Amino acid sequence: MSYSHLEPPNEQARLLIIRKYHVPTAFQEPIFQELTTLAAHIFGLPVAFLSLVDGAQVDFPATHGVPDLRVLPREAALCSMAVHQHATVVLNDISQGSDSPHWQTAQRFRMEFYAGAPLLIEQHYAVGVMCLSDNQSRAFTSQEEAVLNELAAIASQAITTRWQYVTEAAGAPRWPAVQQLAIEDINLLRALIRRLRAQFADAALHVVQRRLVNLRETVAGLSALLPSASIPVRPPLGA
Repeated sequence: MSYSHLEPPNEQARLLIIRKYHVPTAFQEPIFQELTTLAAHIFGLPVAFLSLVDGAQVDFPATHGVPDLRVLPREAALCSMAVHQHATVVLNDISQGSDSPHWQTAQRFRMEFYAGAPLLIEQHYAVGVMCLSDNQSRAFTSQEEAVLNELAAIASQAITTRWQYVTEAAGAPRWPAVQQLAIEDINLLRALIRRLRAQFADAALHVVQRRLVNLRETVAGLSALLPSASIPVRPPLGA
């Protein structure tokens, strides 16, 4: 089956990037499940998931609230839209949507709201999507979209940082330390979100947005708490 109508113009290079960065293997790292769960907590939504949009199918290596979501044909996944458009997609009233395969799948999962931000590698290649979903429609502000985009950027950074370290013999031992420190930061952020919601609900998203910038620096291996590196972290090619 041809998926050309779902493919971005750089599809062949995009697939090469997925292989180059070993994205399917990278997504098995625990940080990606932690980021997905964090996304659900930040927005107070029952469902969040991370997707890998490959050539013919979409895999879901990390999910929160949808344990049965594992793999879909590419044409049946809303995530294909975010990769194709190279931009964040926000949908509401999905039950009233078209009869195309990806809308039908969303309806089968009783989705009424969907938001997905692409994971961009080397700035140009969307390899997957960080997604939110709910069984009822909801407003999605520009600030919320910015926070979702930041979560997707952190996931992208994790892919890149892991690749940078594991492809260098001297750097391989540092990736577990980076990942562990990032997971600790995520756990602290989840606790902070609970406190903010109880006391300062209106300011919570603004505070979270600032903390996510710090988390991205940790994932990039820039934290002062990490042991001294024996090699510098290389910037991604094309950055």
